Amino acid sequence: MKKLALLDYTTSDYFTGYHLPVIAIPVFSTLTNKEISEELKREFDYTYELYEEINQYEELLNEYCEDLDKNPDIIFVECEDNSEDFEPAYLYFSIIDPVYNNGIMFLS
Repeated sequence: MKKLALLDYTTSDYFTGYHLPVIAIPVFSTLTNKEISEELKREFDYTYELYEEINQYEELLNEYCEDLDKNPDIIFVECEDNSEDFEPAYLYFSIIDPVYNNGIMFLS
């Protein structure tokens, strides 16, 4: 069953990439679930304009954001304000289709 998931939280230098489209959200300060939901939707809208084939993932994005919006004030990621830094860290999201083997989850 496909779903949207957080792949990594790191700087762009250390992100290893993924074989499906990725939405990257820069992290300059502490972010709540609501802020992440808003950023995901904004980035998806921008990405959708560039790559129309990812429209099939809009429903998965909306489901993920609805889950985040159930608890909008919970802190999704906590960090000090680093807006002065040259390279922010990013949250990397994409569609995963997990496969389970002997109780261990693998990404397909």
